Amino acid sequence: MIFGFIKKLIKYYIDKFISWVRIKKFNLELDNDIKKYHQQLDKKEKKVKIIETGEFGEDDWSISIEHVDKDA
Repeated sequence: MIFGFIKKLIKYYIDKFISWVRIKKFNLELDNDIKKYHQQLDKKEKKVKIIETGEFGEDDWSISIEHVDKDA
């Protein structure tokens, strides 16, 4: 009787450990997929090149003319 209880207890904790490992593996895979997605977005992001800047007004406001590089 006591051996059956110990056997069930061991099986229960082994099942809990296996499910924990599966969850950790899933989280790592999800993190890697998110990282790859962000890297792809960074590659697609267009680069902005500032052509000209200037200041005007009393409060030193500034304006910049920017050009989006479509090749990058």
